Amino acid sequence: MRQTDGQIVEPGTLYLVGTPIGNLGDVTRRSEAVLGAVDVILCEDTRVTGMLLQAINVDRPKEAFHQHNTMRRLPSIIRRLQEGQAMALVSDRGMPTVSDPGRELVEACHREGIPVSVIPGASALTVAFAGSGYSHPLLFWGFLPARGKERREALQGVAETVITQVFYEAPHRLKATITDFSELLGEEREITVARELTKPYEQFWQGTLAEANRQIAGFRGELVLLLAPIDKARIKTRIDEPSPQLWLALKALVEEALAHGEPVTDAVRRIASQFRVPRRDLYDLVKGHDD
Repeated sequence: MRQTDGQIVEPGTLYLVGTPIGNLGDVTRRSEAVLGAVDVILCEDTRVTGMLLQAINVDRPKEAFHQHNTMRRLPSIIRRLQEGQAMALVSDRGMPTVSDPGRELVEACHREGIPVSVIPGASALTVAFAGSGYSHPLLFWGFLPARGKERREALQGVAETVITQVFYEAPHRLKATITDFSELLGEEREITVARELTKPYEQFWQGTLAEANRQIAGFRGELVLLLAPIDKARIKTRIDEPSPQLWLALKALVEEALAHGEPVTDAVRRIASQFRVPRRDLYDLVKGHDD
């Protein structure tokens, strides 16, 4: 075993080390200790990690390990771990494997019986969710596919989901994503845009998709999008012709209520009233699904 500043680093162990997502003050003492003790640090970008290590006065060997060289590097990394090297895996920002490289390495370590230890750190996912005020449960999508069949299939899943949904998005794709959400979910669905998290210009903006579409020019930097659960939809008037996606979502809400023991008539009455849709139509949809 190797010990540095009270932190024990086990030979032959992979350490997933969380790094700051924007503010260097968020680096933890445990992260510093582990990074300073391992034999090598696997980096998404050695230049980015190099700036972090310089800031925390850590000087350890760095090697590039990213989505473009994962399969080529994997066998040698596993062999070196088996030989007893202690390694840290970091991404440019946040937690490795959370929409960042590393999943295949962790999977291989478990398969080969190599110990894996996670050193907690900042994650844009948890920071954004905490700041949104939205309820559990949540579904994390990471980055949606950029185009084609995969994107269409993912968006269909978004339309059918009634709980809080979280997405990472690049500024240059924001307009297309907001437009897709508006077409699928209706412009009155509430969204939170979290940007530049932990940085001086951090912002949590909340409003409807229609309002977000008018604000797009002001949303710069690193972005996290959070779609509110459907029970926070801003529906103020009766909907005589709900979209197919809304019907699917309302049916799912009724089914969830039934799973918790609420009588079907009570659940249908409550949800139809809340979303101002015809009660009979919702009841027929639910009963037709059971037949």
